[in-house]
Amino acid sequence: MKNTVFLLLILCFGCQQFQNKTSDYKVFQELQQLTDTQNYFKLKQVFESQKDKLSKAHELYFKAILFNIFNNLENSNLVIDELINQRAIHVTDTLLNTLYNTKLLNHINLYEYHDAVLTSDIILNKYRQLNDSSEIASLENELKIWTSLRHTPKQEIIRNKDVAFPMVRDKVGLFNVDVTINDTIKNFVFDTGANMSVIKRSLIKHFDLTYIESDFYVTAFTGQRVDSDIAIAETLRIGELTFKNVVFLVLNDEDISFPQIDYYINGIIGFPVIEAMEEIRISKNDTIRVPKTPVAYNLSNFALDGLTPIIAVNYKKDTLSFGFDTGARASTLYAPFYQRYKNEVDTNYELQKFKSSSAGGGVEFEGYIIDDITLKVGESKASLKNLQLHKNKIGTDANNLYGNFGQDFIKHFDEMIISFINSSVLFK
Repeated sequence: MKNTVFLLLILCFGCQQFQNKTSDYKVFQELQQLTDTQNYFKLKQVFESQKDKLSKAHELYFKAILFNIFNNLENSNLVIDELINQRAIHVTDTLLNTLYNTKLLNHINLYEYHDAVLTSDIILNKYRQLNDSSEIASLENELKIWTSLRHTPKQEIIRNKDVAFPMVRDKVGLFNVDVTINDTIKNFVFDTGANMSVIKRSLIKHFDLTYIESDFYVTAFTGQRVDSDIAIAETLRIGELTFKNVVFLVLNDEDISFPQIDYYINGIIGFPVIEAMEEIRISKNDTIRVPKTPVAYNLSNFALDGLTPIIAVNYKKDTLSFGFDTGARASTLYAPFYQRYKNEVDTNYELQKFKSSSAGGGVEFEGYIIDDITLKVGESKASLKNLQLHKNKIGTDANNLYGNFGQDFIKHFDEMIISFINSSVLFK
């Protein structure tokens, strides 16, 4: 009898272990698929509801990923270090490769360039075989940036009170702000969709910036490669905000010029500078307000894919991930939108060709013009007209985003609030 009871206990324990492993595997696969397809908002929802079914290693793994996506970078690195250093928790090399890539993004967004170099070296030397050729090429190219910056201090912001400064719309409707560097003022495009700030080469000496020849390339929206170097502004002012150690990508003047429409820009204030403000409020009278103390929001409809901001957009009953680009005059729909709503699009619209332009030139695309579509963010919705829908994938990287979210939605409201520290966007 004792042996029988003992055997039953073993069988029950083994059955429980099998059930736990099966449950962990199913939830892990679902969460991984959501991560791979950039469905970050559902990823967070499913993780919160299913995390008790994950193993300790897998729970910490997705916690690190989510901390990164929703801009809690220090905690993401703490969890990653716990996973890497705890020998009691087994983590496969495949997951470690992803964790080190996430750690790299955290260091970049925290302006920790020396640590970015060290982490890049680990990936390239220890986990090279787990990254495909395009990922290796990207890592090696970007390593040139972080190596150039490895002795550069972290970017800082000095903000002693609530601040407001004007912006103006240029001839193509993009937001521009006055930027002061070494007592010289120039207007720059203000663009959350720019992964890094940009300056044209002819202004380096004019601003007396620290110039670093770096010999790397950036990929424009069109997929074309554009040669670039680095410049550092030790002090930069926007209104009454002061920034220290601001990094600019240096592009040739012709690479950020559009002579076909007589349009030329000095540069772009991109996401790393804008995100440092923690919260911005853009009003309909073209004023940007930055509070000294950000307000607490809990919408969690704003995420980061590396340095690319992502916003949750509702269409019909679906929540779709869009790139969030305040520098874009109009919203655009991408190939995943076409694939998801193919029957609806093919039934109502004719296939045609249209052109798009960005740094590096213009490219002709095949797609559709959607004459009227209603999109919603949070509790705010607006009807948008004549949106370009790309039938095929654009750019060189895999992209699962459903579109790019621009000013045509923003202009329907009196105020847009972006809380970077609370991962929330709302319209009033």
